[in-house]
Parts: sequence; structure tokens; C-alpha cells
Amino acid sequence: MFLDSFGTGLTMPFLVLFFLETSGLSLEQVGQMLSISAFAGILAIPVCGMIVDRLGTKPAALASFLFRGIGTLGYLIFHNIWGVTIAMTIVIWGQRAWPVANQAIITQLVPSESRTMWFGSSRSLRNLGNSLGMLIGTGIIAVFNTPFAYKTLIFIDAISFLIAAVLIAKIPLRNQPKVKKEPTSKKAFAIRFSFDPNLMRFLVAVAPITFMYVALVFTLPAFTKEISPDLSWIAGVLFTVNSLAVLVLQIPLLFFTRRLSDMNKMIVGSVVLGFSYIIFLGSALLGSEHLNFFIPLLFVGILFFSCGEQLFYPASATIVGEIGPAEKRGQSISNYQLLFGISNAIGPVIVGYLLTRNISLSWSFFVVLAFLGVFLQCVLLPKKYGQSLSREERIS
Repeated sequence: MFLDSFGTGLTMPFLVLFFLETSGLSLEQVGQMLSISAFAGILAIPVCGMIVDRLGTKPAALASFLFRGIGTLGYLIFHNIWGVTIAMTIVIWGQRAWPVANQAIITQLVPSESRTMWFGSSRSLRNLGNSLGMLIGTGIIAVFNTPFAYKTLIFIDAISFLIAAVLIAKIPLRNQPKVKKEPTSKKAFAIRFSFDPNLMRFLVAVAPITFMYVALVFTLPAFTKEISPDLSWIAGVLFTVNSLAVLVLQIPLLFFTRRLSDMNKMIVGSVVLGFSYIIFLGSALLGSEHLNFFIPLLFVGILFFSCGEQLFYPASATIVGEIGPAEKRGQSISNYQLLFGISNAIGPVIVGYLLTRNISLSWSFFVVLAFLGVFLQCVLLPKKYGQSLSREERIS
């Protein structure tokens, strides 16, 4: 997990800038390329869910690291847009597989009353790796800021994933219980591929938050570059602050909110996320002409964003792992992760379009999404959702 997050943190704030600096593509073209590969990568999410249910978490985790390592090396090998798009699709297959495998491991091994804290602990460890990776990446770009520097980050990223694949291959992981084969009748087919209505309500309720949560990775680097090319480095610092905030605050936040149900943690987290985007909107209105206020507002916004995500994500991960039966847990989790995959697919195109037309409009769009998400959670999901309730009472 540490190598996974270290490699991701090393390049996450600079991937868009890497393509802009080394490929000669425009911002909108990079956004379109990201969306094409993200759409192609969505297929990996349900496939990974089936692998988790039928073969166990280890094959899914191993494939995740191998795909990301090989695909990232492809960024350095291919020099045309279609070659890079194929390499990016392979990377995204691995990216989409890992959250499903990681979430299934915790849900399988940890009792339900402790899962939210374990999800938080997992995120703390991941953000330790992210922080170190971002610090190194930001330092390299701040000092050199050349195409070779960006390529160096990509190479280190690829190697870290391949090393992680070797390590995960040596870890003994218990397999999932085998799923009984059903008769291949029309009725069985319909049941197998129908959605649980409780799961559907949950997915609709959290969809706006997952979109704005994922899209920030693309938005912040592009936003700071649109404001001023000299501020490209600041995206790395902001994401480093985000990772450090998760590392330091995740467990204390979950401890102090332990009396809240998971449902209430999701709602509070969503409200805080919405407030963070209001702060980002304020920074956009100030622009580069008021840097004394613009830069501090970005840091305040990322701190609020960090607190909001630390409440929303662990609680939502716990809830989705308990909606369906254990033998279909991979399917439920993969459906939840599918929201993140769709957001990654459509986010770059939408954000790229909004940023190139009106910078403030993009942040206003996210603010509306945040509070739409809060409204849907309050309307579609039970008012009480906590560990003390039975599964039938939690999702009715």
C-alpha cells in the first residue's frame, strides 16, 4: 500500500502537466484523452468485482500493480496520442481494480463495528506514501521544471508499482468463499444482473459527491495553470497538504465523531466538502491579481476539503460493504467504485470545458453538486445509520 500511494503521489499533481509539457497537446486535448481512457477503463471495475468474488483479492491486487507499472512505462515509450491513450487505459484498469481489492480485503477481514476506523487507518497509511511522493515530486519540479524532470517522475512511478507487484505476490491472502453456480435460466440471469434497490438508492445519493471528489485531481493543476503558469508547482504543494492532513487528522476525526452514525458522518463530510469548494470559488474570483489572498485561500480550501473527505469516504466505504450479502460483496463494492470510474471519465472533459470558458463557473458547478449530494443523502437514505443497527434496519 505504501509503494502504491508513493508512486501515485509522485505523479498525481503533475500528470496533466507532464502531457502538456512533453506532448504539445492543449488542455482540452489532454482532457479528452483522459476521458477516452477513463471510459475504456470503466470495464475493469465490474471485472475486478467478479475476480474478488470468485478468485479472491490477491489476483485482483496483483493485476492492479502490474497494469499500472507496465502502463506507466508506456507513457515514456509511446510518442503519439493513441499510443499514450492505450498506455493510459492500461494504467486506469489497474487504478480501478485496486480500490475494489483493497476495500474487499478490509471488509472481509475486519468486523463491521471496526471497519470505518480501519478504512481511516488505511487512508492514513496511503497518505503517508502520497505525502512523501508529492514532496519529492514537487521538489523536483520546483527546482528543474523541465520535460526530463517530468519523465523522471513517471519512471520512478512505474518502478514503484512493479516492486509493489512483486511484494503483493509474496503475501498470503485468504480466498473469498466460492460462489455457488446458478442454473443458466432466464430467471437466474435476471436476478444475477439486477441491481439491489437499496444499493441503487445509495449510489444515486453519493454520486454527486464522488464526482466532485474525483474531479479535483484534474481541476486544481489545470486551475492554477490557467491563473498563472508560474504557479504550476502549487498544485503539488496543495495535494501534499491534503495527504498530510489525512495522515494527521484521519484517526482523530473519526475518534471525535465516533458517536455519529456512518450516515451522519457522510452528510457532515459532504457539507464540509461543499464549503471547501465555496472557498475555491472565492480564490478564483480573486485571481492572480491578489496573490496575497489567492494562495492562502487555496490552502484553507484544501484543508476543509481534507476534513470533508476524511468523514465521507470511510463512512461510505463501510456502508456499501454491508448492503449486500457477503458472497456478493465484490459486486457491491465494484458498483460503488464504478461511480469513481465514471467521474474520472467525464470529469476531465467537463472541467476542461468549464475552465477554458469561465474559471469561476467550474467552481460554482462543484458547489451546486455538493449540496445536491447532501439533499439526496437526506432524502434517499435512512436518517439513522450506525453500527448499532442491524443490516436490515440500516438500509430499509
